[in-house]
Amino acid sequence: MDYAVKNLSQKLSPGQKELAKRLRISERFLSLLLARGIDESEIEGYLHPSLDGLSSPFAIKGMKEAAERVKKAIRGGEKILIYGDYDCDGICAISILMLYLRDKADVWYFIPDRNRDGYGMSVSALERMFAAKRPSLVITVDCGITAVGEVEYIKSQGIDVIVTDHHEPQDVLPNCLIVDPKLEREGFFELCGAGVAFKLVEALSNAEEARKYIDIAAIATIADVVPLVKDNRIIAYFGLKALLTSPRRGIKLLVGAEDITSQDIMFKLAPRINAAGRLGSAMKAVGLFLESDYFMLKTLAEELARDNARRQDMCEVIVEEAKSMLKGVDFDSTGFIALYNENWEAGILGIAAARIVDEFKRPAVLFAKNGEELKGSARSVPCVNIFELFSGMSEYYTSFGGHAQAAGISIRPENFEAFREEANRRVLSEHPLTDFIPPVECEMELTRDIDFLSFAKELEYMEPTGYKNPKPTFLIKDGDFDFERIGFSQHVKYSGKNLDILGFSRYPEALGYKSGKLDIEVSLGVNTFQNNVTAQALIRSFKLSELTLEDSAADCLNVHQLDFEGTPRISSIDAITIKETLKKPFGTLFVCFRRADVDRLKSICPEVESLPVYVGGMPSLNPENAVLVCPCSVFEFGFYAQVVIAGDPLSKGYVAHISKSAKCYALDGVTINAPHISDDTLRAIYRELAAQSRRTDRASNMRKLYLSICSRYKVSEQTFLIAIRIFEQLGLLSISERGQLSVANKRVKLDDSAVYRNLRH
Repeated sequence: MDYAVKNLSQKLSPGQKELAKRLRISERFLSLLLARGIDESEIEGYLHPSLDGLSSPFAIKGMKEAAERVKKAIRGGEKILIYGDYDCDGICAISILMLYLRDKADVWYFIPDRNRDGYGMSVSALERMFAAKRPSLVITVDCGITAVGEVEYIKSQGIDVIVTDHHEPQDVLPNCLIVDPKLEREGFFELCGAGVAFKLVEALSNAEEARKYIDIAAIATIADVVPLVKDNRIIAYFGLKALLTSPRRGIKLLVGAEDITSQDIMFKLAPRINAAGRLGSAMKAVGLFLESDYFMLKTLAEELARDNARRQDMCEVIVEEAKSMLKGVDFDSTGFIALYNENWEAGILGIAAARIVDEFKRPAVLFAKNGEELKGSARSVPCVNIFELFSGMSEYYTSFGGHAQAAGISIRPENFEAFREEANRRVLSEHPLTDFIPPVECEMELTRDIDFLSFAKELEYMEPTGYKNPKPTFLIKDGDFDFERIGFSQHVKYSGKNLDILGFSRYPEALGYKSGKLDIEVSLGVNTFQNNVTAQALIRSFKLSELTLEDSAADCLNVHQLDFEGTPRISSIDAITIKETLKKPFGTLFVCFRRADVDRLKSICPEVESLPVYVGGMPSLNPENAVLVCPCSVFEFGFYAQVVIAGDPLSKGYVAHISKSAKCYALDGVTINAPHISDDTLRAIYRELAAQSRRTDRASNMRKLYLSICSRYKVSEQTFLIAIRIFEQLGLLSISERGQLSVANKRVKLDDSAVYRNLRH
């Protein structure tokens, strides 16, 4: 993994410096905005969005005709059916039109069942609807642009159709009135489905009326991951303001927060709205916007929250099963991931596919059984347009629709293998394997002497952030940080003079022990605690720029190796074979246990010099060739074709653990380097722990606990950590995340501990 800085050294002209003064922003912030491609003439509008900046709804082809047809239906008292998609965007689009039309027309809505009716429009669903209640006008929202046959069926029933959509049109269009900004791509064409519905309301009435629903349009705009630029940015900006000042009761109940941010929408609100459609019927989610009764809304919010919790559990199962299926895969021959399990829930596949893409840096599609077909959800990486990829493979699928980075697709089971092979062939023919080791892009590099707080406050002008207006990340290079573990949690913190840096579940073992100089990718914000305002950086990723790991720190990081027992299966490997292996970019991991191991490895195999070096863990599961020092206890070796041991582990069992997951090789043999700890030392540490628990039942962190207990003894920190592990295995000690100490007084056999057995054998 490498870092790429977009804005390396953009020097401002005298005119640009004057612009920064006039806008009352720093030159650094102006440089960031210019590097994003924002024109100087647009910056003031970007910093201070205005509703007057919204484009006319009539800039979208077909809008005028659609509005006239809806007005005719209202005047004539016609029955109108709104047919929408089952995701957050479709639900919001339905809600906007229902709220506007419900006191003006005989209007009702329908959302297909994901499992019963599939994606988009369905003739069988329409037949059920028409049998129950027959409209004279059907308006689609967030769907319909590919529904050629379904539209013909509706028209054959003597019913008019208006398709409002924002998805990519294909070669053949429905023969009806169409409002899709991507059809002509003139002006601003990146609206979501609810954004198109918002524009339709404006075309039917006026801008003031449409703005009553801007909060709903904002929720969909942020949730549907459309570019947060121009109209979308204005909608999101003012929609969030509306959610802050006068949130709809249902939204407030569902989010459970006083102040609703774009992050709340992305990670709390949208998933809960989506959960209804993913696990059953999305019809009830519209009630979140249409209902007014408090108890109805509270019941609905609780039900959606439960659905989302169940969805999260199901998603974790799918992701873990998908990851398991990828163990042993040759990633040097894989540019496209396609997996199938008939037990997967189709409604969860898109979220799970996104997780797989994030980990393995390749486009992925996951399939579940849906009747006689396989139904799949695909997600992609920036360099692969999944819509274009699938568009050229029509012989393999029965239906398909989507965007450049996300798509839904259905295929016959007998076509699965051929589809997977052809998609993989096409991707590999157009992309070198190095495309799947993308650099981590940062906005700019920051030095540690800048005024972080002032800059962080300026960054708030960029909100709401999202797709095409992402929250900026920054690179801090060659940092010599002293991170401390936060209590006994999986988080770490560094407190500097003008910046606090937090790492949440970011390889805390590696950061908690000084491993070397770091390059850190961070996001920057303002933190207020007890009236103290500070700049706070959150770690997004990091890599070593210089390994300076001391042996004492490495010894502590290696302690978990003593948990494992077994007989290893290991072969020898030489430098010539390693040189050949490294001609391919994936599948080879070198494991070292001390800094000297790395130096020795590089002297034997100079080709290793170009590989990234990590301590504890890696930023993703993508198995790029790398050197890993002191692998953490949960590191997954199974995605590598071969693991080369280049050092001396603490137990044979740890090598056995590795060899169960991947082919395991040794460079010049393996010598077990288990430390010696006497029983007397273990008893002394136990007595001190018991005394500590009587004095206070809480410790602040492991390091301070070590110092307080072992300061009078010549006991290393590694010895202390090993003793803790033995006592925990024997049930003599437990330490909670909050540092709660509990020491038991009972007789035990030391040999009942795997760690102790490894020390003695």
